[in-house]
Amino acid sequence: MKTARWIVRLLLLAAALFFAIGGPLPVWMGRTVPALSPLTLVAESIAQRSWYAGLFWAVPPLSVLALAVWKGRFFCQWLCPLGTLYALPQKISLKKKILPVRLNALIFWIVISASALGLPALLFLDPLSTFSRIGAWSAWIPGLLVPLFLLLSFFQPQVWCTHLCPLGYCFDLANVKNTKRVFNRDRRQFIAGLGIGIPAALLLPKIFKGKVKPSILPPGATKAFADTCTRCYACVSACPAKIIRVKAGGGLTELFMPELSFNKGVCDEFCVRCTEVCPTGAIRKLTEKTKRQIKIGTARVEKGKCLAWADNEYCMVCDEFCPYQAFETRMNGDIACPIVIPEKCRGCGGCENNCPAVRNGKAIFVHPVNPQQIIEEE
Repeated sequence: MKTARWIVRLLLLAAALFFAIGGPLPVWMGRTVPALSPLTLVAESIAQRSWYAGLFWAVPPLSVLALAVWKGRFFCQWLCPLGTLYALPQKISLKKKILPVRLNALIFWIVISASALGLPALLFLDPLSTFSRIGAWSAWIPGLLVPLFLLLSFFQPQVWCTHLCPLGYCFDLANVKNTKRVFNRDRRQFIAGLGIGIPAALLLPKIFKGKVKPSILPPGATKAFADTCTRCYACVSACPAKIIRVKAGGGLTELFMPELSFNKGVCDEFCVRCTEVCPTGAIRKLTEKTKRQIKIGTARVEKGKCLAWADNEYCMVCDEFCPYQAFETRMNGDIACPIVIPEKCRGCGGCENNCPAVRNGKAIFVHPVNPQQIIEEE
């Protein structure tokens, strides 16, 4: 049985690594891996006050949770790719107790209690969301969690799985054979989790608001995007234009969340890949038709940098690359100069990405519209 279990674990780990590192995740893979987590299901359902990501996508995590009712940590011991990765060094581990206290319950109850107030704090620690970040190379800061705990496993075997993983504790709690014993053992951590999670959800977002400019969010982002995004970065990996990056600054709720940058590409008017892979409903699914109607931002021309306005040179590149006919011209002497029509602009970044002005930097930038709007096409 032990040999069979390791064969299954290694095969699943190899498959998961292949999909995560070998290229953009297939739609089903990018969404399904983090969506298997019952912890994400519970926390996001509480935070959003609605049924998580639709009934269909609730079935996989509910199935995993149902399995835990009878088999406890079966998922951890057979299926979890991150658990398998952390288990690999156990044969050569030094077996030191660098973390003697189990904090699984504390982290779990912080997540649940904070989610009740709309802030699923620490949900980025969910192991399936953590694993999916391996394929998002721009997520190197939060992605350091994987090599960090892999290194610690050489000192204390599977320290993450046994002492910190909130999903593992969720399985312990669901197991009908151990629920009472587990809860009695961890009552103090339950109380501490409520005592930390509730004040954190109330106070920290107000204290750490951040003073950086607002982010341009992926199309379909909900009003509660910053709070309900688990930082799994399935959208980052799925984006064919590679314009979704990881935000390095901002307030507490915005830290490390996905945002759009048009330095290397544009948000194609018919591309809906990021909307198809989000496992939590932080980005709602869009059809190609609806995608064309979503306004994620508005372009603004900085006349002091524009070749036409400032240098009296003919340049209407922004108009040429706009798929929404969101520009009109205004004569500045003999030169036609660009003017943005805000009602038509969707914020796709075609103008910003292709602007040829370089002397003082680009002359046109997209500014975010949050919450995003639906613009009916004429």
